[in-house]
Amino acid sequence: MNEEFQQNDKVITSSKGFAVEVKIAGGVLYRDSTGEFKIDSEWLVKPPGIILYKGSRGNKGFEKTEQSRVDAIFSDVARALEFMGYRAQIWSSPSG
Repeated sequence: MNEEFQQNDKVITSSKGFAVEVKIAGGVLYRDSTGEFKIDSEWLVKPPGIILYKGSRGNKGFEKTEQSRVDAIFSDVARALEFMGYRAQIWSSPSG
């Protein structure tokens, strides 16, 4: 049993102080005490999953964020999505 995450509709909250929201029209929002970050993503049908594009120009909020922090955010988002039952893949750019 995972005690770190709780899900309320499309929002997953973590006991570590962040929340992840899946936007049906596209993208994933990550919120914590430092702000909000939008991650460009793409849904996969079979098997059900999601690709998170780390190097996408569509990402917002990362402009002044250190690479180690970016890596931690993407890792947190992937874990939260896997808690929801989605296979999460992190790609460095939309081309893979």
